[in-house]
Amino acid sequence: MLSMTAFFYIIFVGVPIVCFLYWNYFRPTSLWNGFFFLISSGVLYTLLILLLEKANQSLALIFLVPVILVILFLSVLGLSASIVGLFWNEKVLLKREGRSFSNLVPLIVALGLLGVQALMLLVTFYSRNIFLTTLLGFSTATLFYLIFLFIMYGTTAILYNHFPITKKVDYIIILGAGLIDGERVTPLLASRIDRGVALYVRQKRKYGHEPTIILSGGKGPDEKISEAQAMKHYLDSLPVIIKTVYLEEQSTNTEENIQFSEKLAGVRDGISDFKDKQVVIATNNYHLLRAGKIATRLGIHARGVGSKTKMYYLPTAFIREYVGYLVMTKRKHLLFIGFFFIVSLLQFIMYFVAK
Repeated sequence: MLSMTAFFYIIFVGVPIVCFLYWNYFRPTSLWNGFFFLISSGVLYTLLILLLEKANQSLALIFLVPVILVILFLSVLGLSASIVGLFWNEKVLLKREGRSFSNLVPLIVALGLLGVQALMLLVTFYSRNIFLTTLLGFSTATLFYLIFLFIMYGTTAILYNHFPITKKVDYIIILGAGLIDGERVTPLLASRIDRGVALYVRQKRKYGHEPTIILSGGKGPDEKISEAQAMKHYLDSLPVIIKTVYLEEQSTNTEENIQFSEKLAGVRDGISDFKDKQVVIATNNYHLLRAGKIATRLGIHARGVGSKTKMYYLPTAFIREYVGYLVMTKRKHLLFIGFFFIVSLLQFIMYFVAK
């Protein structure tokens, strides 16, 4: 029979690690990937502290105290610090990028969090008001659910961005973006192309293999040429000779980028689909996970390479991507929020019934 210690290690250490390894390799875009990574990391870190405590208590404290301080800070000041950080980010963003609705994302989120804090303060003065108490309960449950998802989404995005490409790649799909003056690539789009080309060069150097690059992006209403054509012009200016480049010029969003690239490859190379091919998506780091999730929905097991984004722009861009993920998977999230609402409503009704 297994001893209790062995059983403990198998259940609380082995299972989370095995689950993480499985999800990270076979289902890398699933939020369970981020969840099991955090659980595994927490378990291993706790195990490290316990082992250190047996050898040297002072050394164990050095590893333990910073974690406790971080948890206390997030518990007590996390919400307030997030609000201040978002307001500061909004100020920097407007100064550098100008005013637009999409650039107001940090402000909108900050005001939403501030509203929850104001509700908390209001309930402390009117704690007997069942309506305010019920509203706070529902708002808090929904907020914690969204924060939990955001942490899982962020962790999964980091893991997906940093998974090494260790096999020969068949296709590198570089996703398009808006153009300058309707005909030139922006620095953001140029960084996507550079990231895709860097992978191409590594593949050629390491395996003697030259993947097909697909430049994907249609022509917007305010653009003179297609994004794919503008990307090709930029690609031609680089000191790298690409053997095979396809231009996909019909797509208007990420799903069409991937879908139409698959159809184009089918026409040009005579393949039925991407399911048996090694496909890599090149885009910005904040956008990579959602692009990967869309590919998974289309039945394509794609990996990705993400180009860096300016730090001041990253919070806005990542929040937008997170909102995009919530919209994309809205049914299950509405079920959870609906459950919180029903529980709160029942508590509200039971209060008056008991009275």
